[in-house]
Amino acid sequence: MANKKWTDDERYAALKLYFELEFGQFHARNKNVIQLAEILGRTPGSIAMKLGNFASLDPTLDRGGLKNVSAADRELMARFHNQPARVIDDIERAVDRVEYQISSDPTSFQADKNQVGFRDQEIGFDVSGRATTVMRVREERLNQGFFRRAVLSGYHFQCCVCRMKFVRLLEAAHIKPHHQDETYRLRPDNGLSLCRNHHKAFDEGYWTLGSGFSIELDPRLHKLGRHDQAINDLLIVHEGRQIEQPFRYLPSAEVIDWHRENTFAKNEPVLGKE
Repeated sequence: MANKKWTDDERYAALKLYFELEFGQFHARNKNVIQLAEILGRTPGSIAMKLGNFASLDPTLDRGGLKNVSAADRELMARFHNQPARVIDDIERAVDRVEYQISSDPTSFQADKNQVGFRDQEIGFDVSGRATTVMRVREERLNQGFFRRAVLSGYHFQCCVCRMKFVRLLEAAHIKPHHQDETYRLRPDNGLSLCRNHHKAFDEGYWTLGSGFSIELDPRLHKLGRHDQAINDLLIVHEGRQIEQPFRYLPSAEVIDWHRENTFAKNEPVLGKE
């Protein structure tokens, strides 16, 4: 497998894995790296090196670029940062093709692809090749799945406010709703890793991000906190603290400003009724 040329599909599959792992997991001993290597017929070392290449090209990381990174890797990472939705669609189509090759070859490695984020469930296709409602729903689900994994892994799979790590209760929150600006729909710098309570409170405008990514509360919450200890425990104790920052894709200043101007403190917080 030495000096095996990378295909575009293999490159897309590696980029998908790059956004699913935390920094420090880009090594040949990682089980997901090993699994992808077996699926692609490569060595774990070659997968780990490709992940390192992507990390060196990631403008959100403070790392110097490697001199031996291929032009194709540079072009792919640049495309992702300029057109993430289009690249994510390309990634999912590439994964489909890789899966088809695996399923059509009875001698190929049959891995548990869910661990690498390949497929959540089987969904039918229109054999005519035309887009269908099912296909559009599928693409939306896969795209949002990519956004969730990219955001949560960036924050080390914890709520950036309370540091809770129960992953089934974590959500990738959009800072600026994608119905307000489609260009930010899948950009990880428009995401926060939040538990469900802090996600809902953020969407309601009860808190926002201030300078230095500090937590700023709607001042009216202090009055309510005198009557409800849960408000103190959930929100007030975090006021002024910095969120746990991601190792890549710090929240965009543009979308933070949008949230402050359009969502923060716009809904009156009340107790006992809606």
